[in-house]
Amino acid sequence: MNLTPFSRALVVSVALLSFVCLSGCRGSGYMDDSSYVLELGISPTPPAVGPARLIIALSDSAGRPVDGAEIVVEGNMTHAGMVPVIDTAQAEDPGRYGISDFNFTMAGDWILTIRGVLPNGDTVSVQRNTNVVGRVGG
Repeated sequence: MNLTPFSRALVVSVALLSFVCLSGCRGSGYMDDSSYVLELGISPTPPAVGPARLIIALSDSAGRPVDGAEIVVEGNMTHAGMVPVIDTAQAEDPGRYGISDFNFTMAGDWILTIRGVLPNGDTVSVQRNTNVVGRVGG
């Protein structure tokens, strides 16, 4: 098949653009990884505006706790215009990490992104949706 120089340039451009777009789909290098399980608990349930306790459990696919990870939680509302809430979890027990006062600043729908960097350099990330209610008792 003979292609004109324009056709060849078009084919190469489309191929390069496809490669760039596909390589960008991975995000920030954090992906859900079936080798690890991140679970999130929130207290109180449902969470209310103000501080809440987040409990994160990290285990491998066999259910063994994973220690020594650096876990960061980023909370964003589902609408634009609010500053994200970002906090780092502290190790509490084998494979268990906690944030004692994650500050939900507004009522409404939130997306919590939990990112972990493991001691071996592996990364894991999950997103969880939650609804935050107005202040309790006020």
